[in-house]
Amino acid sequence: MTDYRAHPEHAFERVANFRDLGGHTTRDGRRVRRGRLLRSGHLGRASEADVEILGRYGLRRVFDFRTPRDIELEGADRLPDGTESVLLPMPDPARGSDIRAMMEGATPEQVEERFGGGRAEQMMRESAAGLVRERREPYALFLKALAESTAVPALFHCSAGKDRAGWAGSVVLLALDVPEEQVVEQYLLSNRAAEQIIAQASRAQSGYMHQAVLPLIGVREEYIHASFEAVREDWGDFDRYLHDGLGITEAEREAIRKNLLE
Repeated sequence: MTDYRAHPEHAFERVANFRDLGGHTTRDGRRVRRGRLLRSGHLGRASEADVEILGRYGLRRVFDFRTPRDIELEGADRLPDGTESVLLPMPDPARGSDIRAMMEGATPEQVEERFGGGRAEQMMRESAAGLVRERREPYALFLKALAESTAVPALFHCSAGKDRAGWAGSVVLLALDVPEEQVVEQYLLSNRAAEQIIAQASRAQSGYMHQAVLPLIGVREEYIHASFEAVREDWGDFDRYLHDGLGITEAEREAIRKNLLE
């Protein structure tokens, strides 16, 4: 089997958490094509070299799940010429802007009070379930777009590329009939980028990084399982979530398979 964990993120100067969803195998033995669907953190600070690398993929569309506030803080995407930007805004489950603002002036005691004692983990589990139940429209629009032959090659992202984009990637792979264990492994790959964020933040804060916020920076298996559980509780299984929750027809699902599988 192709190693879907291979990733060229080291080639980018200012684009984090980049990877290709290609290489995953489906239950019927097909494979997700490389270079068709990519994911990353935001592209608001992409360098000229980064934009040139992105251009090599021939991207037709970039799906941006950030809010206007996120874009104000991080910058609008810097894209190759001819790439269409598609905005599908939804709030950040990890509340990155709130955390940044708080960390700038908060005492360790204040950080612990807000995020310690398992509160951060609980917030992330609830947010992961909320992406399933409360953000159906943007995910539906994303999948319907991927059913169009003119949509790919495509890239999707949020801010860090781990929560909103994490569920987006999971939904696509599940729609392609990729086994759940591969979906979880793909989701957890965002922790490589989280390790870099933690190291950078620690250096910026003279080696200090409050342990209470670490659950917000990375991803955990319990978060994606909270999303799976929300699907089961509300729709019974993923197929019903896809059809009844997101309104994806079998014809659209087959078109997504045609666009992304080999």
